[in-house]
This record gives sequence, C-alpha cells and structure tokens, in this order.
Amino acid sequence: MEFKRELNENQYKAVTTSSQYVRVVAGAGSGKTRVLTYRIAYLLSEMDVAPWAILAITFTNKVAAEMRTRVIRMISNDEKDLTIRTFHSFAANFLRREISVLGFPSSFTILDEEDQTKMIKDIAAEMGYKRGDKIVGKTLNYIGSMKLQEKYPEDINIVKPHFEDERTCLEMYTRYEEMKNNNLSLDFDDLLLKTNYILENFPEIRLKWQNRYEHILIDEFQDTNNIEYKLVKYLLNPNTSLYVVGDPDQTIYTWRGANQKIILELEKEFSRIETIILDRNYRSTQNILDSANSLIAHNKLRVKKNLYTESLPGEKVVVKAAVTAKAEADYVAKEINKLVQFGHYSYSDIALLYRSNYVTMEFETALTKYQIPYEIYGGTKFYQRREIKDVLAYFHLIVNTRDDVSFERIINVPRRGIGETTINIIKQEARDAKKSMYNYILEVDPDNSEIPSKAINALQRMIRVISDTRDAINANEEVFSKTIEQMIWDFGYLDYLLKEDDGDERIENVKALFSDIRHFLMSNPDSTFDEYLQNISLLSAQDEMVTGDHITLMTVHTAKGLEFPVVFIVRFNDGVFPNQRALNEDGYLALEEERRLAYVAMTRAKEKLYITFSNDFSYVLGGTYRPSQFIMESNNEIINERMNNVYTPKARTTSYNDRNIFNDGDHITFGVVKEEPKRQNFDQNTNGIEYSEWKIGDTVLHKKFGEGRVVALDGDGIITVNFFEHGLKTIMGNHPFVSKGGK
Repeated sequence: MEFKRELNENQYKAVTTSSQYVRVVAGAGSGKTRVLTYRIAYLLSEMDVAPWAILAITFTNKVAAEMRTRVIRMISNDEKDLTIRTFHSFAANFLRREISVLGFPSSFTILDEEDQTKMIKDIAAEMGYKRGDKIVGKTLNYIGSMKLQEKYPEDINIVKPHFEDERTCLEMYTRYEEMKNNNLSLDFDDLLLKTNYILENFPEIRLKWQNRYEHILIDEFQDTNNIEYKLVKYLLNPNTSLYVVGDPDQTIYTWRGANQKIILELEKEFSRIETIILDRNYRSTQNILDSANSLIAHNKLRVKKNLYTESLPGEKVVVKAAVTAKAEADYVAKEINKLVQFGHYSYSDIALLYRSNYVTMEFETALTKYQIPYEIYGGTKFYQRREIKDVLAYFHLIVNTRDDVSFERIINVPRRGIGETTINIIKQEARDAKKSMYNYILEVDPDNSEIPSKAINALQRMIRVISDTRDAINANEEVFSKTIEQMIWDFGYLDYLLKEDDGDERIENVKALFSDIRHFLMSNPDSTFDEYLQNISLLSAQDEMVTGDHITLMTVHTAKGLEFPVVFIVRFNDGVFPNQRALNEDGYLALEEERRLAYVAMTRAKEKLYITFSNDFSYVLGGTYRPSQFIMESNNEIINERMNNVYTPKARTTSYNDRNIFNDGDHITFGVVKEEPKRQNFDQNTNGIEYSEWKIGDTVLHKKFGEGRVVALDGDGIITVNFFEHGLKTIMGNHPFVSKGGK
C-alpha cells in the first residue's frame, strides 16, 4: 500500500509511528477514523503483526463493522482473527470464556435496556407500586449511577439519604440483583464490572489476556470513562503498545461518566508517550474553522491545536440578532426557504441545532407556518411532550367541560390518589348518567355512587379551581396568561415535575409554553383564551408531511459525529447556550463543557454556518435574553435587523463579561457589528403606545378600571397596575382599553 501518497503529513506520521505509546489528538473532520483504519492495516501489512494480537476498541458496533470491512478491503485478506469491538462487546466475549470462575455459566443472558426496565417494573409491582410510577425511572437512574461508581447493593450504606426515595431505590436495586442472579443474567454495566473484577482478582487470567494482545487501539478516547480505562490498563503488560485517538475539545458526555482527564493527562502515566496532532480539516470551510478555533481557544483544559483547511475560505459565518424569539424563528424559516429555492440546497442538507429541547417551540411553529418539512431526532415535538399535553389538557377543560379525553389525562396529574379502578368506576357512572366525567363529578351524589369519597373530594377541588379560572378569564380583568399560569402552579404541577429526574427540563418546557402565550398576547392584545387554544390546536393538528427531504432538528449532543452542508445554531443566548442550570451545578468545568458543545455544533457545518439569538424577554430564564458570551469568543460579525411587527425594548446598557452591550432598540453593539439598513417601523401598537414607553409610576387610564399607577413591568408587554378603585391588575400595556394619563 502507498500510505504516504494516501495520507497527509501528520496522518502518515500517526499511521507509521514506532512509538509504544501514542496519543493522536484528532480535530473535528481531520480523518480520525481513516487514520485508525490505516494504522491497523499498516500493522498487519508492514509490521507483520498477527491479527489476533491486535485489539481495536470503537464506541459503536456500526463503526466497528465498517472499520473491519475497510481494513480487509485494504489488505486484500480476510482476517477472521482481527478483534474490533466496542468495550461492551469485548467484555461480553471475555466473560463467555472466563465467567465460570464466578460460578456463572458461559450461557448467561445479557439484558438490554427494555429487559432491565421490565424487571424493575415487575419489582415495583411486587412492592405495591404501579408499573408506571416514577420510582421505576428513579431506580433505573440510581442503579446506573451506582454502577458507574462501581457499587453494588452490598457496597452501599445509607446513613443519610441523598434524596427522598433513596432507601426504596436501594431496596429495589437489591431485589434487581437477586432476580438477575437467579435468572443467570447480566446487564450492560455488569459486563464491564465483572470483567474488571476477574482481571483484578484472578492473576492467571489477567496474565493470559495481557500476553494475548501486542497492540491495543482505542477510538473516541475522549469519551472513555474510569471503568473502561481500568479495563484497558488491566490488559497492558510492559511490552503492549497503546494507541489512542480522540479530541479533548469534543468531550461532551461527562454527565454520562466520560472523564476528560484520562486523555489530557495520559503523559502522566506513560512518560514516553508521543502526541501527534491532526489539525487539517476535510469538512468545513476556513471561515467556519476560524470561528470554532477562536471559541475553543478560551478553554484551559485542552491540548492546543488550530484547525485549518486547504480548501477555499468559504462564506463568512452569519450571526443574526433578532429582537424577539418569534422573529428569530421566522428569520431561520425564511432563510431556509431562500437556501432551498435559490441556493441549490435540499431540505435534507440543513440541520437546526440547539442546546435544550424546550427552545424548539417557536422554530417548529415557524417551520410549519412556512410549510417546511422537518423531523426531530433524539427528542419529541414540542406539543407532543408529556408535560405540554398535561397543561393543554387543563386548558381544554377550561373551555370545554365535556372533554373526557383531557379529563382522564389529568385526573391523577398531579397525584390525587386515584387509581385505575376508581377511574373505571367514574367512566361507567358518567356514561350511565349520560354526562361528561367532569360534569358528573361536579354534581355526583356520594351516597349513590361507588366512587370513594376521597376521590370525589379531590376531583371536586380540582374542578372548583378550573371553574374559578374560567370565571376570571371571562371577567377579562387580568391578562389570561397570568391566570392560567397561576392555576397550573396552584395544582402543584411544579412540585410534581420537580420529583422527576428530568423535572428541570420539563419545567423549562412548561415555562416555554407560558412564554408563547405571553408572546401571543403581545401581538394580539385583545385576543381571547379560546382564540389562543384554537391556534395551538390547529398547529398541533397539522398533517405530517410524508417525505424523505426534511430539515433535521436535534440537540448538539445528538449531532455528535454528524455533518451537514448548512447548520443553524439557534437561541445562542446566555442561560440557554451556555446552559445556566449546568453552570450553576458545576461552575467553570461546566462552562468549558458548554464551550466544547458549541465547538462541536460549529464544526458540524461544511459550507454555511448560521448563529442566531434574540433579545426578547425569556420567561424560562426570568429576564431579558442576552447574547451568548460564545459569540464574542468566536470573533464573528453580528448582523442586526429591525424586524417587522415585533416589540422592541428601549435603550439599555448591560455589563457583560467586562464589555458592554448597547441596545438602542434597533441595533445591539457587541464585539464587531455590521449594520443593515433600517426598515420602516411597524412596531407601534393598536393604541399608539409601545410597551417600552411604560415606566414604573406612570399613570394608566383604563376604560373599565379607571385610573391607576404602573407598579411593575413583567416583560413580554405585560404591566402590573394598581388601580385606585379595583386594586392590582395584570394587563397588556398595549391593550386597546389602555391609554397613558398625565403625571
């Protein structure tokens, strides 16, 4: 093979090195998999290494199969004894041969995720829980967390529980292990833990396997966790060659246990290690790489490199500032249409990436509005998410008490102690009475019903709250977004979600829904709650477009390893990206990981990269959006454009990262700014008052409530007014009934 002709200089050096210990730091798009494949072929064809003496570890079975096929094609020989596996696949093969020392037969069963979940559900049912109770998911997460720490039940001693149900989770974990052992089964985590246990405690077996492999090669080494690395070290003898390939700048799975220190500090364990950097990129244009390089250079925990390409510079990265979240989404949708109509791209060439799932709502709405087909990967469409459907079910009951589908959905959400048996009784009695479940419970005679009195009382309390909310909305005294929000929180839905493992993300989704309602009111100040629900129903009932050509929507985590000609990174705002919750939990380490996430997102783009953010009020964050600090760090120009029919805040100055953002309503000055011509101002509201004109202390004149004073500005066009005769009311600042009085 002509290795020198087929590889660039650094790739060739990495493939042909004679060093015993090698760390290849391979930047995004630099041909990492190619180098690893050629290295194996080089060992076989040029170094006469026996195929059975090579162990290559990849992170997916698909990559392992592809790599084997490519190696065989390159050396024109069917090397059946060549071992290319994932860590779990290697461990399973090892245990088939060696697990008898633990008293297990080699015919043990491997449980997949579905099997594991079913087993925990069975245990929950035996302990008196329902199979769908939250304790199931909580226990599964607990078991995974404990095994990542290499702890079985006998290793855990709870003195003071770390969370409410820890003792229950430990009891279920104990039963789970007993059931597995009785069934002669292992789960995925067991494969690694049992392998390490045997290698550590049975020296003769460890020596046998250490003498088997002369070369160990590992792909995606930056994502290796402590247990996997321990396995590798057990397999090394003084003469074994270790060859690892990875990119510390793409370590984005520390929350799954990946330990970035392993690749960064490898030279501490192997003083003679050779580090080779692959920095020539074959994927992206230089302008995209310059942006990514500038950003990631702010990280301290990394191996320094600077990606470059020998192709054309390409187009500049477009960084777009929108005044509102809706305007940001509309810009993205319109730009996609332009790219498809005039830029010779297909929908499938374009990806829309984001940090958190809750931000998709406005973008899904805009894509649907402009009839752009899309698919969400690794997530659920916004209006199909469980918590959104829960809240919308309550909304539907406000306007339609005959909606049995909605009533049954929330009958025990949050928990009211109502089981399936009771629900079936309610359905049957309501059916016999020819009434909806809601109306039947409202008027039920407890003395002539088999429904437990506890359930009747709980549901009647729920109905009273819904009825009071309906009355408040019909009275039209308060902006209805506040009224329905208060109803949901009064039901205890916030606490209900907080008890879930992904509760914070679900709460963010609910807040995003409330934010959407506030935006709807801002654009339609005299609209009704029925009209809002109608809009939502029409949107969520849109027929799915059946086509293979669609926009791809996904989180950055899901996009790892993929590439697209055109990438939009959206909602690039502080608090969103970087994620505020992550920063609160892990501080600077989290900031570095968030920056690596942004770097991964940028380097998915081959030809065009768009970054968008808004300057809107964020109900999720509880304040006005600010541009992500990563925009400044990536050293791009920001294009600002005054959008049509959107609310624009007045001038303000916000201290930010030792620099200032100056927002005069038309333009945001942040780093280097390229201005576009102003458009005609269509932002004035129906009563002639812009929300930004209101200040605390202003006099308000209302056609119904009379005179009052502004006491709070709540964002999204909402003001709180203390009316002299009617007290505090929360209203839209641009409502047709509202005008400004004299001082």
